[in-house]
Amino acid sequence: MASKWRSTTLGEVLRLQRGHDLPDQHRRPGPVPIMGSFGVTGWHDEARARGPGVTVGRSGGSIGVVSFTKTDYWPLNTCLYVTNFMGNDPRFCYYWLRTLDLAAFNSGSAQPSLNRNYIYQLPARIPMPSEQIAIADTLGSLDDLIELNNQTNKSLETMAGAIFRHWFVDFEFPNEEGKPYKSSSGDMIYNEGLGKEIPKDWNVSGLGGEVQIELGGTPDRTRAEFWNGDINWINSGKANEFRIVEPSEKITREGLDSSATKLLPKGTVVLAITGATLGQVSRLEIDSCANQSVIGIVENERMPSEYLYFWIKETINDLVRWQTGGAQQHINKGNVENSNVVVPSERIMQEYTEIARPIFEKISSLCIESQSLARIRDLLLPRIMSGRVRVPVEVR
Repeated sequence: MASKWRSTTLGEVLRLQRGHDLPDQHRRPGPVPIMGSFGVTGWHDEARARGPGVTVGRSGGSIGVVSFTKTDYWPLNTCLYVTNFMGNDPRFCYYWLRTLDLAAFNSGSAQPSLNRNYIYQLPARIPMPSEQIAIADTLGSLDDLIELNNQTNKSLETMAGAIFRHWFVDFEFPNEEGKPYKSSSGDMIYNEGLGKEIPKDWNVSGLGGEVQIELGGTPDRTRAEFWNGDINWINSGKANEFRIVEPSEKITREGLDSSATKLLPKGTVVLAITGATLGQVSRLEIDSCANQSVIGIVENERMPSEYLYFWIKETINDLVRWQTGGAQQHINKGNVENSNVVVPSERIMQEYTEIARPIFEKISSLCIESQSLARIRDLLLPRIMSGRVRVPVEVR
């Protein structure tokens, strides 16, 4: 049975306070999340606020960004945090705040800033605490599933990465007797290009000689017929994502054919080569084009994505050292093409792929599932928070 919603103001639902400074040099390793303008930004051994907690980004590009933590935390001065929920459910308040256009209520200075006194007078309609809890449980169950998927994927990636490094960095892959190759006195030869020894029957090659490497492009923004089509297209910001499961925008076939961008297949390893995302590595879980700040490294039968992904992540620091461009630093496509890659024996690559591919497929499946759950949550959120869709309240 749903309760009656009451009219009030934001300032009567919760109270906000600016967070606390915590310079990097004062941070100590610990389990306490440091909540910044976009959510968790690090960890510390001391909390300044009790959980569950809600924070709101208060300036710049993060203004109005709402985050939630179940545990005690340290709120930074880049955000506002809730000090009093006034008897309301904290997780409900988190979802409710997400439906408000808080970014529209900046203080009007040169640097946009969210003033708590500006937003306290915002009109609000909220249900009784019993319905708040039911709403938070409904939406929270979706976010909990997403978080479980994220944690599972993190563990799967750690496991696959450990296998990669053991086999292709430490060279302890199983020999024909099933023993670790290098520590079982496997034959090693020095490779001048790589600057270290590699297994005797392995090679070192330029990456561009082993796989197709594509630089992206952007269709003309002034041509409406190039945009809002049915072909996926990503910008370099997507390289920050663990896996890429949806595009930044869509382009048309005409936009694809009239620009330098290329359609990259699912499984392509993507590398951001300029700006704030320089050196970020991700993997396409969809077919997609990319802009000119992204390089696509396309797998083939000899060099599968499961190998290329970890090889690029393992060697990215070397690639970034070759960056050029002064104020706008970037990696050239030529740097990527000329970078060295170890080419294992066919037997070892096949054995590795048989182990790694199911892990990558599971990661992909969980990413897509999380995307579907997020869409359901985002569809329900404004409807539930407006009262158009009511959540049954358990009688206790």
